[in-house]
Amino acid sequence: MISINEERVSHLEALLQEKKFVESSMHFYPGAPDELTRLQAELVINTAISSILKASKTEISEDTFWGILEVAARTLSLMDSEEMDRGLTYFEQIMDIFEIASSGGRLNEWRYGFDPSIQH
Repeated sequence: MISINEERVSHLEALLQEKKFVESSMHFYPGAPDELTRLQAELVINTAISSILKASKTEISEDTFWGILEVAARTLSLMDSEEMDRGLTYFEQIMDIFEIASSGGRLNEWRYGFDPSIQH
């Protein structure tokens, strides 16, 4: 189980309010190609954040947490690769809020279809 406390809720709510998919030199992201795409991508991330916030007041299961992000990743995968890449950085921000150091290869799996750290 992943604990949810007031500090984490506060950080998630702040991220929820942030305008997303705008140009970011820090993330090497040029910004969404148009406002409609930006809004669609932002909705995907905001829906994931809202789903995490609604899941529980005190804790969320790891399966539920990763399931929410996976649904968002599947939607982002239908967009341009730049939006998918930027979306994954939002996932990393969410992971940082919960002090989750590793996705266990999930982010690579969602982005590339495999985890490149695993030798085949």
